[in-house]
Amino acid sequence: MLLPVIPYSAIDPATGQVSSALLSSPAVAASTFVVNPATGSVVKDAAGNPVFQKYTWLPASKATFGIDNFYMINGGFTQPVYLGGKIRETNRIARYTRESAEQNLSLSEDEIKYSTEEAYWRVVSVTEKARLAKKYKEMLVRLVSDLENIRAEGIITDNDLLKAKLKLSEADLSLLKAVNGAEMSKMVLCQMTGLSYSEELILSDSLNTYENETEEIVFDEDAINERPEIKILGSGVEIARSGVKIMQSRFLPNIGLTAGYTFMNPNPYNGLAEEFGSDYNIGVAVNIPVFHFGDRKHTLNAAKYEQESAELKLQETKELLILQLHQAAYRHNESVTKAKLAELSLEQASRNLEYTRDNFNEGRLKTTDLLEAQLLWQKAYSELIDARTEQQLSASNLKKVTAKY
Repeated sequence: MLLPVIPYSAIDPATGQVSSALLSSPAVAASTFVVNPATGSVVKDAAGNPVFQKYTWLPASKATFGIDNFYMINGGFTQPVYLGGKIRETNRIARYTRESAEQNLSLSEDEIKYSTEEAYWRVVSVTEKARLAKKYKEMLVRLVSDLENIRAEGIITDNDLLKAKLKLSEADLSLLKAVNGAEMSKMVLCQMTGLSYSEELILSDSLNTYENETEEIVFDEDAINERPEIKILGSGVEIARSGVKIMQSRFLPNIGLTAGYTFMNPNPYNGLAEEFGSDYNIGVAVNIPVFHFGDRKHTLNAAKYEQESAELKLQETKELLILQLHQAAYRHNESVTKAKLAELSLEQASRNLEYTRDNFNEGRLKTTDLLEAQLLWQKAYSELIDARTEQQLSASNLKKVTAKY
């Protein structure tokens, strides 16, 4: 680099700057520039710049940073002061995300409770079915024994005895299936509760202990709002609202405090010596959005649509849960009525069996009539067990949909 040398006489002592008035003085100009002796004018180069009489020389290697032996270490931080609300809304999103995760956990717990309770009542039901199968078999065993005695006296034929024995064989198979079903149901319950399959289960409930009460269908908004599904969707709405505010913050300026410290080698503060020089900086950074080609506007609209979608999904789910609540109440009331009718049917079947047995003993009815009466009694008893099991399960479901777990 060639740096022109300007004489002291061209410097204005008042300002410390090069004075154009002094440079235009013939004496100063003659001592500063190259003057054409023929014309007395200042000589200029091809670019039209005046040619100075003296230049100082700065080698290019001393004025540039090379790619070898050049080191820079820079450390610093930025402390946000105002980011248009991004930090606040991000914290809200994190909080609602955590609440949503907690409600998902609560929802899973409710599902497990309901599934476990359902499995428990299944065990109670199949246990009752096994007892019924055993009682029905004992009834047939007594009948076969009585028929054998009657046949020995020649009152009935072998065909009547064979019919009873056939029913007894069928009862043996039904009892085996019922016992196996009870054991499998107990194993399922053990698996769900973490118990060992060899654990002995003592059931504290029975289908004989029940309440035949219907539920009055009353819309309880608090019960709906306490459902984990509503809380999860409510958190989703809040997250969507924060998303809209974050998109809106992109239109606002960002302000932050900055500070840093830099080490450089070669040292620019000591003639580019091969040593580390350092410097620090402290400032305020302001980022003001000016033009964004519509990107921020479109993302803001997308965030608003997401919020609207979340709100509609919440409203739709509330309506569906209200329907689910009414459906669960209707189903429970139907199961209560069904259990009452099953009780009446069993009572009628029991009376019919007693009447048929008395007439059979008196010889006025055939063996097939008694077998049919016993089968009707067994069927009515089984339907009562199913009805009471359905009643218990519908009560559990009603407790689930009203968030009473």
